[in-house]
Amino acid sequence: MPKKNNTKKRRKLLLLSILFTSILLITTTYAWFTANRVVSIDALNVHVQADGGLEVSTDAINWKQVITTDDIKDAAKTYPGSENQVPYQLFPTSTGGNVSNGKLEMFKGEATNTSGTNYVLVANRSIETNSFGEESDGSFIAFDIFFKTSNQKDLYLSSNSKITYLGDQSVGIENATRVAFLNEGTSGDNSNIAQNLNNASNAIIWEPNYDVHTTYGVQNALNIYGLHTSTSGAAALPYYGVINNIAARDNVSITEANSNRYPNFFKSVNPNIKTVMNNTNNEQILTLNSGITKLRIYMWIEGQDVDCEDNASYGDISFSLEFTTNPA
Repeated sequence: MPKKNNTKKRRKLLLLSILFTSILLITTTYAWFTANRVVSIDALNVHVQADGGLEVSTDAINWKQVITTDDIKDAAKTYPGSENQVPYQLFPTSTGGNVSNGKLEMFKGEATNTSGTNYVLVANRSIETNSFGEESDGSFIAFDIFFKTSNQKDLYLSSNSKITYLGDQSVGIENATRVAFLNEGTSGDNSNIAQNLNNASNAIIWEPNYDVHTTYGVQNALNIYGLHTSTSGAAALPYYGVINNIAARDNVSITEANSNRYPNFFKSVNPNIKTVMNNTNNEQILTLNSGITKLRIYMWIEGQDVDCEDNASYGDISFSLEFTTNPA
């Protein structure tokens, strides 16, 4: 009987795992990363399995039980409008959660020293393109997947979904990551219509590991953002995502990077889903309607997170996303 129950449970799961490696140098703590700090993707492994009445695809044409990273990379062969981006390097990026033309508005930024003592934030809109590896100039990961179901189902982020550091001792970069889900809409069985869906008007943002920080992250929170926190058992911290390009001449100090000081550049972000490091709860993402639903997924390092600082700019972390129709 236990074996049968486990099989039934597996049939309700969709599994996506992403692994990337970053190797960088340690320097003094600053908000964001300073010049020449990036997170390099050493390997990417994706595995999506669909059972229990759900089918999954990267092009809304070829429906499979399992899709892989290669399927995502090859989607353009049958999905000419695909804009799947998996770059070789990740740069600190920020978003206020605004969506335009079915895309999350993302801003690549860095802390720039303009006076020898004062660091200002410079950020520019980064729009994804269909590109991979060293040929990609992207600063974040973005891709489409399609779900097909014959009846309405709630889709949950399983408690097995985690973003973890793979080294011996965490440097905190996994605590600065974010994942967003954009529901682009649902069509009937027409793959062409499904591929061209871009009806998302909002982003469902997930903040993992909100309850833990490194000592550098705690220091950064206080020195840069004026926030008191702790290395464990911490409450979720407020932050302000970037919503417009920021030039050096705007002189936006990293200590004043908020909507109270600059309402045209920043927006307060309250992630829809927040989970602790050792989360044991499934979290509802959205409801899948009957037909083909297009879901766009973004993964990035949030520059405005207190843990996005130079001491965290190296190491190995793993994105592991698991979807289920089971609420518990």
